Amino acid sequence: MSWEIQYVPEKETLVLAATGPLSDEEAKQLTGRAIALVQETQATRVLGDFRRMQSGPSLAAVYWLVNGYANRGVPRQTRIALVHSRSPHAVELAQFYETVCFNRRYEAKTFDSSEAAEAWLNSDARA
Repeated sequence: MSWEIQYVPEKETLVLAATGPLSDEEAKQLTGRAIALVQETQATRVLGDFRRMQSGPSLAAVYWLVNGYANRGVPRQTRIALVHSRSPHAVELAQFYETVCFNRRYEAKTFDSSEAAEAWLNSDARA
């Protein structure tokens, strides 16, 4: 698996993309780096593009990563858009992520297109 993270200052958006398989450990590393950059840049939005991810972390890993957001200093006002492929497993994983975020009072929404995700991130609409 490979991943990239880029901060777009004019949009106050952290953009991350993952390709290939993403293990639990790699998801933990990616999350840690993203949280550090959100804090460093004071990004108010995160756009995660996982359309090219071949397999994802376990549901348990997703749960525990999101559960740790507050302890790691992720601001509650951060808007998170996650773009997923249309495979049934990717949709299930993305919806689970959105639900866990909602239950932890984080504003996250999942999409199957980057255009829709970006439009939501830059709108006043709420998850």
